[in-house]
Amino acid sequence: MEHFSEQAWADFARGFDVPGKAQGINAHLTAGCLDCKAVYDFWEHLQAVALAESAYAPPENLVRMAKFEFTARQSAAKPKFESENWSLASLLFDSFSQPLTAGVRSSAATTRQVVYEAEGLTVDLRFDPIVPSRRVSAVGQILDKRVPRESVTGATIVVWVEDGQLVATAAANGFGEFQLEFEPQEHLRLTARVGRRRVQIPLTNLK
Repeated sequence: MEHFSEQAWADFARGFDVPGKAQGINAHLTAGCLDCKAVYDFWEHLQAVALAESAYAPPENLVRMAKFEFTARQSAAKPKFESENWSLASLLFDSFSQPLTAGVRSSAATTRQVVYEAEGLTVDLRFDPIVPSRRVSAVGQILDKRVPRESVTGATIVVWVEDGQLVATAAANGFGEFQLEFEPQEHLRLTARVGRRRVQIPLTNLK
């Protein structure tokens, strides 16, 4: 009894009608060849797996996050924070250093606002604890003092541990606004990249 090549079985399982083969294979299977039935079952199963794999699509938000993380790693992979390529921002304002309003001084301040400046960029940050988790929400805005009306859309914002480990990423919108969520830990740094300007901000006293 004639048998067929693996290529012929693969084409048959995928529905490719190789001239003179499909009819012969059908007749062969009808004749009851158990060896060829096992070969056909294998290729049919493999085809089903391939079709299911090609139909799978991961959630768009996960794809977007993966692409953004890859871009962030490529553009600022393991930054050397002491390098001259990164400008250390100066603290202009910290709400923790301001006296509380009379009548609420006994209450613990949960929201913190800080303003930093470097390379003509002003970075305004507000930190709020996310209850009941241990995470922190950071809402910020980047403004370009040199060109106040110039959009900083797409500016890359990255939170790192001092040794270069990525913690969180975001991209500024047309108003320079961005939002991040992360768990406070020691030696955190926030870096903002706008064009060729790179600014780093130490994130301290967030716990």
